[in-house]
Amino acid sequence: MNRRRWKRWAAWIMTGLIIALAASPGSAATTVSAAPAGTASDTPYTLNSVLKAGVKTVLNERVPEGVRIGAVVRLYNTASRAVAVPGYELRAVTTGGVVYTLKPSADNPRTVQPQEKAELSYMLTVGRSDVFTLERLAWVNVDEYVYPKKETNMLNMPVAGLEWYGPSTVFKDAQRSKEWGASFTIPAESAELVYTPVRLAERHTPQGTTTVLVLQVRNTGNRQAWVPEFTVSGKTVKSYYSAQRAESGPIAVQPGSSRYLHFVMRLDSPEAWLSFTISTPESFTDASGTIRYEAGRLQIKAPAHPDTQTVQSSYDLLDPIRVSSTLRPNLANEVDIALAEVRRFEQAGDGFLTAVAKFRLVNRSGVSVAIPDFGVEWMTSEGVSYTGERMDVRQKMLMPGVGMMIGYTFTLPLSAGSDEQAQLTLLDGSPDTFQLPVGAVSIPLAGADAEESGGAADMYPFKVEIRSGSLDPSGLVTLDFGISRAVNMTFDERSVRLKLEAADPSGHVLMSQTYALAGAGRLGSGLKKIELGDRETTDAFKKVVIRLYEVLAIPGGEIERLVKTMHLEASSNPLSRAA
Repeated sequence: MNRRRWKRWAAWIMTGLIIALAASPGSAATTVSAAPAGTASDTPYTLNSVLKAGVKTVLNERVPEGVRIGAVVRLYNTASRAVAVPGYELRAVTTGGVVYTLKPSADNPRTVQPQEKAELSYMLTVGRSDVFTLERLAWVNVDEYVYPKKETNMLNMPVAGLEWYGPSTVFKDAQRSKEWGASFTIPAESAELVYTPVRLAERHTPQGTTTVLVLQVRNTGNRQAWVPEFTVSGKTVKSYYSAQRAESGPIAVQPGSSRYLHFVMRLDSPEAWLSFTISTPESFTDASGTIRYEAGRLQIKAPAHPDTQTVQSSYDLLDPIRVSSTLRPNLANEVDIALAEVRRFEQAGDGFLTAVAKFRLVNRSGVSVAIPDFGVEWMTSEGVSYTGERMDVRQKMLMPGVGMMIGYTFTLPLSAGSDEQAQLTLLDGSPDTFQLPVGAVSIPLAGADAEESGGAADMYPFKVEIRSGSLDPSGLVTLDFGISRAVNMTFDERSVRLKLEAADPSGHVLMSQTYALAGAGRLGSGLKKIELGDRETTDAFKKVVIRLYEVLAIPGGEIERLVKTMHLEASSNPLSRAA
């Protein structure tokens, strides 16, 4: 071997060694700075004299094409002027030493404004079928204008414990796995907003099971903060369920204040919950389009049992129901809701039962407030719940210190007629999204179709009594009404009316008329004369049955409840006392 060929071979060997060393981020020829130990997502690392870097997201997810490796890093500009994003490569290094150069997203920012945080997204899909773990991310400066090209490892950022493998990921780090009721902040988001899981409520209906996770968010800072965009998914022993946040749009939280966030999950049937994952959205864009994915930040262990609504078992009508609402606190703080009357009956020929629950609402504040639009649920002795339909209400505001009556009607099976008790539950929320139980009472029930005997008939907010009545052989009926009304009570005039019906002993209706109990032309206390009309024979008016019905206006029609029956016989006396 001559001297010239030996020198050429030595140069080739040295060049190969230099390229091999430069290609490895962990053993680069030149290291500008080493990353400190600790959690990369929480602690910024120094990238250069003005930029600090941190890891927000690490994705290691199996896809049909193999494994998708993704990363989102943040750059913090500490300077007083805009700084260009360095043209470094971002490389992912596995625990086995395999190095992948990630592709930058097409919409990554080119500059970072002063005191600004910019996010850069990277991704690469590799055709691997085995399982591997990432150890670190490395910023590498590649100088293409020298030969051989020079690669300088600028920064190593450890990512142990940060990888997101998809919904099956289970965090073991105490910072990312929280017990139920423990407060937390969302990693890589504002540390001023502190979240606490406060309630897990379930409702079981014939349509399925609705579960609502309630998070309280508190602003511990000294300036207004906005809730970041994040999602919640629940894990059961069978599957995973994505939640829909009930609140839409940006949510601002004032310093020292709290808000409640409600996440709704729908299931076909009840399942045991294991945990809930908080995730934030990420994206990556290249020539083929945009890839959107969710990256888990932390997990909340589910409580041993879903929240159960406390039921007031010893309840007296017109006592305020204990209400606790996370959706609308004013429902509990400003308005007293009391159950005023409960009825259960069958209208002739219906083949089912109708139940009516009337509530008295009182505004305890010093200003007018909107009438709360709450729902009501009737639970039978068999544990089946039926949603009430709210009676028509034209009034929109509730005046201070003045009560208002609002009614709900329920359609029940005939089998519920033997129930001796019922549970009525107040629901806060919207039927279109979700409703949460916020208060419940258990009440005794009178028998179905039980007509009130003796004295006045209760038709809240009225009491109606026929103090005496007479029948003239000519067909003139005279009734002496006694009608009283609860004080400081308003109601929709159409919602409660009185129907008077006269029939002969065979059941043939001789006359029927409905009277308003409030407003112009209302029926009041005193004598009321009614003409039954001409008859072919005078003995047709020897006996008459008088029936009083409560008429309630419901959406799409009316319902009637028989409240009183009186039998009159023709007498020569002008007025006889009713038996």
